[in-house]
Amino acid sequence: MAKLSRRQRKKEQRKQDQETDPTSPWIGMQTGLIVITILSIGMAVFVAWTVIPATSTREGILWGLGFGAGIWFVFVLALAFNRFVRGKRG
Repeated sequence: MAKLSRRQRKKEQRKQDQETDPTSPWIGMQTGLIVITILSIGMAVFVAWTVIPATSTREGILWGLGFGAGIWFVFVLALAFNRFVRGKRG
């Protein structure tokens, strides 16, 4: 069997590390925060946009802010529970 280059050995090692740790996160914390931010802003705008024709502008904006904050509330609760159960890693 031919010798593996340094790059190939590192690649193989990374692959083995990923396969052996099923509890590792599949996206990073920074990427997750960006996704949550985009989704919460999008949901807030969408809810406000759909509520405003049925009610007042003020009430529509409040509903939008409520839904956007609700997404963050669920995220923070899930993160706190995860850190409580597993402990803070890194």
